[in-house]
Amino acid sequence: MASAHEFFLSSTADDARAVVGKSLADQGFAVETTSAGGFVAKRGSVPMTVLFGGLAGRQLAMTFRVEIMELDGKIVARLSRITASSVVTGGAIGASKADSAFKATANALGAALHDAGILTSSRQVG
Repeated sequence: MASAHEFFLSSTADDARAVVGKSLADQGFAVETTSAGGFVAKRGSVPMTVLFGGLAGRQLAMTFRVEIMELDGKIVARLSRITASSVVTGGAIGASKADSAFKATANALGAALHDAGILTSSRQVG
């Protein structure tokens, strides 16, 4: 279970933010900008997750973070998961569903960056 996915980009940080923010919103996430210029993306309902656990379906609460930074002269967007919410409130089923959602989000984000012509490579981390 990867805990992060890094996307290496051939763009400016601002261009990366525009593509990443739109992709997350298109996937149904409520997107908030962080003070460091990244994003916190939330989807689902905490009350529904508390009530129904992993059986909350699309209402399963999950939160992902995207950091956009420069490493070795390249812009990198790092998608990472915040697992505590789905594990604690959704149990093992919630954790499994959050893992599937994380993979789907990483794939959709990679596709959006590719379609924008700025993705040079990507990798799973941890």
